[in-house]
Parts: sequence; C-alpha cells; structure tokens
Amino acid sequence: MAWPVWGQTTKAGMQQKLSKVQNEIAALDKQIKANEAQSSDALSQLTLTRKKIAAGKELVGELGRQIDSTNTKISAKKKDIARASERYDMMVDAYELLVRKAYVNRDTRMWLTYIFTGKDLGQVLRRYNYLRSMSEDMRAQARDIRDQKSLMEREMSALDSLKAESVALLGSRASELKALQGDEKKEKALVDKLSRNKADFQKQLARKQKEAEALNKSIRDFVAKQASGKSSGKKGTTTGKSSPKSQADIKLSNEFAGNKGKLPWPVQGTVVGQFGQHNHPVYTNVKLPFNNGCNIATAAGEPVKAVFAGTVKNVAVMPGYNQCVLVQHGDYYTFYCKLRDVRVGTGDKVKVGDVLGSVDTISGETQLHFQLWSGTNPQDPEMWLR
Repeated sequence: MAWPVWGQTTKAGMQQKLSKVQNEIAALDKQIKANEAQSSDALSQLTLTRKKIAAGKELVGELGRQIDSTNTKISAKKKDIARASERYDMMVDAYELLVRKAYVNRDTRMWLTYIFTGKDLGQVLRRYNYLRSMSEDMRAQARDIRDQKSLMEREMSALDSLKAESVALLGSRASELKALQGDEKKEKALVDKLSRNKADFQKQLARKQKEAEALNKSIRDFVAKQASGKSSGKKGTTTGKSSPKSQADIKLSNEFAGNKGKLPWPVQGTVVGQFGQHNHPVYTNVKLPFNNGCNIATAAGEPVKAVFAGTVKNVAVMPGYNQCVLVQHGDYYTFYCKLRDVRVGTGDKVKVGDVLGSVDTISGETQLHFQLWSGTNPQDPEMWLR
C-alpha cells in the first residue's frame, strides 16, 4: 500500500519543482522584454538571458527526468498487465474445466443417485457438501474472472494515461529545447555586441563603480555610527564609550542569528547579481564593482518586505539606487535599495513580512538591491535566506 503513496508524493514533488522553474523562466522573460524596451545596457540583458538559459536547461533536465520516470512506470505497468493477463487466462481455463465437468454430470438423477448411495448418513452429507462446494466454486471462479477482467481494464486505462503523459512531456521538452536554442543565439548576439562596444561599457562601468562605492560608503558609515553608539555626557561633549545594549536588542540579535538560512526573501524574483567580487562575463580580465549584497530581478512594482522584525533607522536616496530603507535588528542590519516608493518612516517598528515599499525600474532594470550586515561586516544574503 505504501508504493502508490510514494509514487504520488514523488510526482507531486516533481510537478512542484517543474512549476517553480517555469515561473522563474516566465519572470525572467518578462524582465528581458522590459529591458529590451527601456535599456541599452547589454550587460544587464546578458545577465538575465544567461539566467534564463540556466533555468531553461534545468527545466529541460527536469522534463527529461519526468519522461524517464513515466517510461519506467509504463514498463512496470506493462509487466503488471502481462501478469494479470496470464492469471486471467489460467482462471478462464480452470473455469472451462469446471463447466465441462458440470455439463457431463448435468443429469440431476445421477447427482441424487451419487448422494443417496452413500453407505451411511455421514457419507451422504459429505457427498452433498462436495457437490454444493463444487457449485459454489464455479460461482466464485466466475466472480474472480469478472474482477480480474475489470482490473485488467483499469490497468490498460492507466497505461494509456501514462503514454499520453509521456507524449505531452516529450512535446514540452521539444518546445523548451527550441526556446533554449533561441536564447543561446540571443546570448551570442549580446556577447558580440559587448565585444564591439567595450568603450561604451567601460563608461557605464565607471559610473556604476562610483554609485556602488558611494552606496557602500554611506552604508558602512551608517553601520559604524550605529555600532559606536556614542552618547552624550554633558551638553556638547561625548563620553567616547558605547552605550550599553538593552536586553531587547540582545534578544533580537540572538533571534536574528538563530534564523540564518531561514529568513524569507524580501521580494519574489531571481538573483542576477551575487555577493562578492566578480569578473565581467565577456571581458574576463575586467572586475565588476564589489557587491556587498545581492541583486534580485523581479517585476516592476513588486512589494518589498522586511525579512525580520526590527526598527527602520533611515530612509535615504542614493544615486543609481533611488530610495533605500535601512532596518536594524539588534546587531544586524538589512538594506533594501532601488525602491520606487517607501511606505515606512524613520523610527517605525516593522514585523517580518511588513511591506516597506515597491521595486523601481532604473535604466531598464527592475531589481532589488539587498544587503545584510552583521555589525560592521557585510554578509552574503543568500546564506541567510531560505
């Protein structure tokens, strides 16, 4: 009884994974089309296209695994049908033998003579029970044959469904392979475009480098100021010592740290820019601006949500990053940049899942730039999100 349940669970899991990848491809496709209409940034388009190609390959692979799984089930189902057919033939043969014997001995007088020529009452009863049992066996055998035939019909129907499923999966896989080939051609065209326009790219890179440096310096200064916590002794002077942490801050810090790898994503989308230092995908000897967080491609106007409870410490506007919201969680900080609108203000308390604002489209890119810091140290956000 456990086998069908296991099979259903596996199929459900595969369908869920398939649906997730398909949704990711649809979102990336939407992003790519929006970029083509609004942006001349070939690097951004190349990044999204390569993400889509990777997702497409994963989808094709998942479809292939589903086809293999379905074909395995078809093979097993054929064996089940062959065994059921063999048993059905044996049951029919046995039933035919019983019918022939009953036909040969169909004269009721012969049956009665056989019963009543017994030596004693006990033998008479035994002969009667034997003949009655033989009649019941025939009826039972007939029922079994009908049940077995019904089972075979159900198995054949299941086999037809599996074959139809396999055909549909093969069609989907062929369609996705065709789309993947188109994306790979597009990728090549973007690489060629970038290769021809290195001077333009270097200008864009220099501008983005300055914007990233300005943002990182602003965040670092803010975090350092919060961490120093210098408080006034007398008016116009400072003690030079950090103010003691409250029990609430200590508790919040511990809770935040305990949720590493479990925090919800701040926005629904796909990571197109990862934490750390990376080289340009075409000019491999050129380093891109250091990323203190991650960039998440998403739909325009997508709501941005707080990943944990905390206090809004600042709402700022930064060149290239539009509006940014900074939230403190004890010794931890999260930063949400490239927002179109902000729905919170400095000093507001927020809970996990509270909407902070929505994502803006800047130079054709609709991306949330998200950073997470532990004290004065930037962290890889993907290590903290589930």
